[in-house]
Amino acid sequence: HSSAVKKYALTQHTRPTTMVKFLDFSLLVAAVAVGNVSATTMAGAPPILDLAKAHASEKATVDEPYDYIIAGGGLAGCVLAERLTADGTKRVLMLEAGRPDYDNTFIRIPAGILRLFRSVYDWQFESSGEKGCNGRNIFLQRGKVLGGSSCTNVCLHHRGSADDYNAWGVPGWSAADVLPYFKQSQKDMTGRSPDFHGKDGPWVMEDVRYQNPLSKRFLEVGTAAGLSFNDDFNNWSRNQAGVGRFQVSEHNGERCSGATAFLDLAKKRKNLTIRSGTMIRRLNFDGSKTANGVTYDLMGDDTMQAFKANLKEGGEVLLTAGAIGSPQILMASGVGPSDHLESLGIDVVCDNPSVGENLQDHPAAVVSFRCPKKGVSVTSLLRKYGGRNPFPIAQWFMFKTGLLTSTGCDHGAFIRTDGSGGDPDLQIRFVAARTLSPDGMTTYTQFRNSRNGIEDGYSFQNVACRAKSTGRVRLASSNTHIKPIIDCGYLSNNDDLVTLRNGIKLSRELGRRAEWGDLLGEELFPGPNVQTDDEIDEYVKNSLHTANALVGTCKMGMGSDCVVAPDLKVKGVNGVRVCDSSIIPRIPGGQTGTPTVMVAERAAAFVLNPEVEVEVMEEPVPQPAVA
Repeated sequence: HSSAVKKYALTQHTRPTTMVKFLDFSLLVAAVAVGNVSATTMAGAPPILDLAKAHASEKATVDEPYDYIIAGGGLAGCVLAERLTADGTKRVLMLEAGRPDYDNTFIRIPAGILRLFRSVYDWQFESSGEKGCNGRNIFLQRGKVLGGSSCTNVCLHHRGSADDYNAWGVPGWSAADVLPYFKQSQKDMTGRSPDFHGKDGPWVMEDVRYQNPLSKRFLEVGTAAGLSFNDDFNNWSRNQAGVGRFQVSEHNGERCSGATAFLDLAKKRKNLTIRSGTMIRRLNFDGSKTANGVTYDLMGDDTMQAFKANLKEGGEVLLTAGAIGSPQILMASGVGPSDHLESLGIDVVCDNPSVGENLQDHPAAVVSFRCPKKGVSVTSLLRKYGGRNPFPIAQWFMFKTGLLTSTGCDHGAFIRTDGSGGDPDLQIRFVAARTLSPDGMTTYTQFRNSRNGIEDGYSFQNVACRAKSTGRVRLASSNTHIKPIIDCGYLSNNDDLVTLRNGIKLSRELGRRAEWGDLLGEELFPGPNVQTDDEIDEYVKNSLHTANALVGTCKMGMGSDCVVAPDLKVKGVNGVRVCDSSIIPRIPGGQTGTPTVMVAERAAAFVLNPEVEVEVMEEPVPQPAVA
């Protein structure tokens, strides 16, 4: 459920009373029944109930300057908001274009992800005519709410391997350098590998409180096929390869987002101001190319009244709008490729051709099977009596257990498809349900909109987890309300196609093994007509979808192809840092939410200790033996 929230106000989260819990549960059942998420404007934001009052509120907001302006209230922005306001001495403004209601019940419920894709909580980006995918536009889900994509992702808690960070080759960002920041933010509830996990941070990691029979059988099938069992994919003392359960960013059966983990700690502090529903139009620079503030307006305000938030002398803008939004804002502010900016009438502040380049993602392709046994898939268990099943809702609400604690893909494997002992190039995310189409992202919305029962089955989402292809982001307009042009460059490096082809073959082998017993069914996708390498490649090109791991468009490093230095300061200007997933030079082999938290922790340390240069740890992280 969700109530309409005033554009200029952030509702306070309070613990519900027993009566409120009952009403909340009743509203949730009603919302699930009718399928509504919330009241919105055409821009997907809560309606502005009183425009004059909203404008007055914003004028009060910008009346005094700030030490720091956080440009983006997603996962990284929430981390920074908590860290920078903790001692009470710095005045901080956070601006977020998305909604304020990160405590919406569909966000809190991990399985509520079925209702979040292509909703008002989603930017609903698309890439433009991917050459490697036969000209298809690829849907890109990005969270449009405080907490960002940590409110709308599948909650998987992965870092990649130590070699991922050592390979960056950036001073101060080796595995040994970043491990303390991973641990600093983490609260591990599983007790695994204490050398590699923290226990005192707010970013909670635990096991899902549900295991489907198909998922249990998948683990048995995987080990029978020769895959080693891995109980901790974040243990850097051994190779990442193996089959097992994926740990998740959840707390007591609820999604642990950047907003609930970090922003809840900070939002009541008097030195933090949060403005949701605000679109940053540009960063403002003085004649010395030093940032002195930002210009923004309100989402859904047809008058486009502009407001200027100013920095104190020596203050900084901390850009945390993500791999799409951060380069878009930089370019709209005059920092980027000069020829591109001039073609759109944007005054060039700093010519940097690398802004928006180096876009990376995890491309995915699916293998799916029917299951002859009825009532075993999660999709069957969510349906009852010809409609939606109220019992899993009641179980989650009363006990925070059951199938609603799972986003569906928390079992899987990491595999090196060429048989060598290096880092895996393939991640398999097992789903205890059949897909409704070869496009795994489309299946989410198809199931949400279905009214009839869906036959049982199981699926393997194959993810090129260390993809080598790169793309870019370019402006469609100087107006940041206009979505940018996104070219993910999927399959531009043939190695990614080879990985996915090998993944299809391996998933087929796993899906057909005798160990499935009475659960073994026939293949649905790609299907019997797809057999040769060329046919598999064509299937991949026609069904490839995102695994939602966008990074890289404000690349960090020392070279001329980089946008930010190792201290995250934007090259060529003063007073601006980029502090989110866009600075990642090379995508790590795992979901990118947890690395984004680490980046933000590092950024906070740099900002709070400006006199300290980038530190380089001398003690290396223990490395796995190469098989």
